Amino acid sequence: MTHYLDAIISAIRDAGQHLEAAKLWLGRAEKAAGSTWQMPLLGAAEEAHAAARARIDAAEASLRELGPVDKLPAVLGELPGRIATLRRVLDASEKRLIDAALAAAARPLGHA
Repeated sequence: MTHYLDAIISAIRDAGQHLEAAKLWLGRAEKAAGSTWQMPLLGAAEEAHAAARARIDAAEASLRELGPVDKLPAVLGELPGRIATLRRVLDASEKRLIDAALAAAARPLGHA
């Protein structure tokens, strides 16, 4: 049980760190709108989102292996809510990333 608890908490912590990194990269990309730096910054944000999604998925999988949410030990009772919150933050951040990428793709690339 301790191994699973450590894995879940580690995955949640890592997901949060990746989400913070994605937020940072995305903010930089938005500030660099129209610059040659924007696409690499959007790429870095996308990589951080993918890493966060993988860690959230890992936390959910580890939690599922412990059994139904309503049967979890009290110490694990708040973890499903934390994971759900991370998933909502990730989804909102990914929408922001998609919007930024679409806006970048709509800009003309140069002068004729």
